Amino acid sequence: MPCINCQCPFYAFQHGAAPAAGEDFECVVEDCVHPARFEHGEVLFMQGQPSASLYALAEGTVKICTHTPDGREHSIGMSSPNSLLVGLQSLSDERYAYTAIATTPVRACRINHRTLLSRLDGSRDISMRLINAFNAQLAHSRALMEVVGHHCAACKIASFLLLMTPKSEHGNCEYSMPFSRIEMANLLGLSEETVCRSMARMKREGVIFAPRGHIEIRDWDKLQQIAEDCSGWMALE
Repeated sequence: MPCINCQCPFYAFQHGAAPAAGEDFECVVEDCVHPARFEHGEVLFMQGQPSASLYALAEGTVKICTHTPDGREHSIGMSSPNSLLVGLQSLSDERYAYTAIATTPVRACRINHRTLLSRLDGSRDISMRLINAFNAQLAHSRALMEVVGHHCAACKIASFLLLMTPKSEHGNCEYSMPFSRIEMANLLGLSEETVCRSMARMKREGVIFAPRGHIEIRDWDKLQQIAEDCSGWMALE
């Protein structure tokens, strides 16, 4: 059947290429894939469950989190349709190392681990696509680590918004933020009060517009400036 998930690393055409008008194209690992849908709040997989599949998102966002022995949830990241594979880190593990929860309605390709790995033998194309997926995941994780490593709260929050919000070619971009303020605080190592106060000031300065559950970047240059050097702003911690 024709592939419709052009965000998947196993999409028939790589970045920079495109099918001819009206041409059908297949997933290069079609025999490994099953379509999947999840509603807001549904779990794709749980930490500790047997690791069987990974997911290429076509629509929606997924929160990545871990759980402490006493049941507390700790957000550690997010995935969206940008060629990142949810569950990729557990490809060769027996059990998932984290939980994945849909924060919006999600449409995805569920890719079977065992079948995918069996396809690597004799297929340089699939092997290279998987390597590229690992590299994209590492780059994203490294960028998130750099965000969390900022000492200034405003730098952390501005950098986080730049990392998570898709930049529009037309300037302003309205985006459904899958994190609550407390989840952002948890992920960035800040207090909820600090996150709320910092974002409120960015709103007053005309940098963002952030009604609950949504965010609109109104001044990309200013947000980038805050991310790189917030010395001009008063301390927000």
